[in-house]
Amino acid sequence: MFPLIALSVFLIFHLFIYFFFIKRIIKPKIPRLVFKYFLIFNYFGIVCYFLGRYYWNMSQSLYFLVSLSIGVGFILFVTALLYQPLSLIPYFSKKRRTFLRNGINLFSGIFAGGYLGFGLIEGKMQPKVERIRLPLEGLKIPFNAVQVSDLHIGGLIEENVVKRIVNQVNSLGADVIFLTGDIIDTEVSNISQAMEELSKLKAPLGVFFVTGNHEFFHNVGKLLTTLKSYGIRVLENENIILAKNGKNLVNLAGVYDLFGRKVGVLEPNLTKALENREDSLPTILLAHQPKFALEVDDSKRVDLILSGHTHGGQIFPFRFLVMIDQPYLAGLYQHTPKTKIYVNRGTGFWGPPMRILSRAEITYFEFVAG
Repeated sequence: MFPLIALSVFLIFHLFIYFFFIKRIIKPKIPRLVFKYFLIFNYFGIVCYFLGRYYWNMSQSLYFLVSLSIGVGFILFVTALLYQPLSLIPYFSKKRRTFLRNGINLFSGIFAGGYLGFGLIEGKMQPKVERIRLPLEGLKIPFNAVQVSDLHIGGLIEENVVKRIVNQVNSLGADVIFLTGDIIDTEVSNISQAMEELSKLKAPLGVFFVTGNHEFFHNVGKLLTTLKSYGIRVLENENIILAKNGKNLVNLAGVYDLFGRKVGVLEPNLTKALENREDSLPTILLAHQPKFALEVDDSKRVDLILSGHTHGGQIFPFRFLVMIDQPYLAGLYQHTPKTKIYVNRGTGFWGPPMRILSRAEITYFEFVAG
């Protein structure tokens, strides 16, 4: 259903772009016809993207072009939206009308081109290491951790990209590594080399994983088996105690993603995930979607939730649509008086290799006594 919904949304975007933007700014018949067929071609590229992402393989160069169609469609849609209030500026005279219309049309073209270029530049940037120092009530021994989320391995994120990110993470020397979902976005069999690179993540206290929604699109059972074979611990509605130098640090709990409830398999169960904890220790909960926090109140005694999923909006102003679905977008929030939540902006990207005002992130936590 996800590809069908996405294609329907982008079809509406392209119709809006043509009828409320292109037809208004381009009057000559032939140039307007050229843009009309460009939009048709661009939409066909989006269709090919979803076919390549979920149904058949294609070359890297072709995959780049079709993924770019998504970015072009979204940017033109935003430009078309911005054009609407500008087109309502009163002209007062025919001469001024021509001058303002030409100026607005020129601005729209420059804006769309700059928007696309900036997005590609930021999308290619190395993930930024966000350093967060957090007190945990009841913590006796300080420790550090790294969070990686939303890598979306597959397509343009292949073994070389994964290798670079793994090296960056390992260089931080964290005690423990958390993978908070959407690590892959294709069948495991298509990305064996990239998964081999992912298996090189190393931390003294281990590497831990919880599912995201995209794992459910690509044979989640096979993925979990593969991760376990690499020594990556999958938290399946359960908790374990992290210990350092023989001394207990925290309860680490993890739940399946909320998408499991939609498909009726691997459903999240917070009560089960928090069973048999060590009451004297703080609790960290890994849950892919920030809105899972709505199921956590102070009676659950969770100190910190680590999530991803939102990509921080990835391409501004998409963040405002994300905020309709998710209560938290990016960064650290005080969810309840006793529970904080941190939302990682994503270490990879989905769709086009673009980010605007939401740079890719690796989060480094320094946990200290509260």
